[in-house]
Amino acid sequence: MKNIFIITFAALSIILSSGCKKKKTTETVDPCASTVCLNGGTCDNGSCACPLGYSGADCGTQRTPTVTLTAIKVTNFPGLDGTSTWDAITATNPDLLAVFKKVTPSSTILTTGVSTDATAGTPYTLSGVTPTAISDFTSQYTLELWDNDTGISAPDDLMGSVTFDIYTPTNHFPSTLTVTSGSVTFELSLTYAF
Repeated sequence: MKNIFIITFAALSIILSSGCKKKKTTETVDPCASTVCLNGGTCDNGSCACPLGYSGADCGTQRTPTVTLTAIKVTNFPGLDGTSTWDAITATNPDLLAVFKKVTPSSTILTTGVSTDATAGTPYTLSGVTPTAISDFTSQYTLELWDNDTGISAPDDLMGSVTFDIYTPTNHFPSTLTVTSGSVTFELSLTYAF
């Protein structure tokens, strides 16, 4: 009887202990669940894959590019020189010409073509802009707008200018950069290379 009791107890112990075993789970942990990627970066197996122009573990660092100026548009300029037309002798509208300069050291980078007899309130994309690469961001740049005068109307008249940074480490690479001084406004078309 003692043997039956021992065998029954042993069998019952095996049955009870096998019923208490934990089931194995097949739950997987998403390696991207706690990964945050900035600036359009995407998570790949727990690491950020950064878009062009960004780097760092979370894509939070903007890389320094070479900026290429491809076009200059004038969107605002004064229609009058005080109370008279810009070309007072001929009573005509200004002939727009822009000069793009580096501030320090002072140097002219490019001079555009001329848009003749320009009407205030009408935007003008200036001709003669060859793609110009810029990689010095320690200096500011200036755009000057001139009334190009010849003959009896000479010399040229400065209509206004604006000084600006063409690139900052937090600007997120705009394809169009608008710069204004109040009296003149330019839109610069830009591309970036890394």
